[in-house]
Amino acid sequence: MNRQVSRKEIYRYLGYGKDVPDPEIQELVEKTVDELQACSFRSIQKSYTIDLLTEDEIRFADVHIHSKDLGKNLKNCTKCVCMAATLGPLPDRLIQRAKIMDLSKAVVLQAVGCALIEAYVDQINEQIRQEAHDQGYICHARYSCGYGDFDLNHQKDFIRLLEMPKTIGVSLTKGNLMVPNKSVTAVIGWEKKGDRL
Repeated sequence: MNRQVSRKEIYRYLGYGKDVPDPEIQELVEKTVDELQACSFRSIQKSYTIDLLTEDEIRFADVHIHSKDLGKNLKNCTKCVCMAATLGPLPDRLIQRAKIMDLSKAVVLQAVGCALIEAYVDQINEQIRQEAHDQGYICHARYSCGYGDFDLNHQKDFIRLLEMPKTIGVSLTKGNLMVPNKSVTAVIGWEKKGDRL
């Protein structure tokens, strides 16, 4: 898996917009990118047949979701892939240490971690898209719990279906936040080519 990450994305997470930070910050970013190459990159995915899909109701496996936003995203889909990915515990450990020792380093670690998990998920997403294409499907954009009206409570379904504590070492807090923090879950809809109305 290619672990390259866009510097533009990192600078955006740092609040620079389209600007480039000063050389000192750039150097800190480069050191941090190198440091986070030691992350435990892990992912898991499973595909399911969608049993029911209406404007605001989705059922697959034993999961029952009420969400207009997800229903819109999955329109015309007959299958979906549930996926999860994580950078592992290293970023959390380094961020906690940096919060005590060097606050600017903590901010850069957060930004690099965010950009790195997104880049990693993009690569997994592309593999899923290619697999869908090979099987005669169009992939919809990935959609995560907490987007729109897709309730964050459904993180529990991902944890259970994908057996995330066992498969990739990710668990949930009581507030449905993932631990390690630099982790992502998503649903990716598959629409059969030619089925679109």
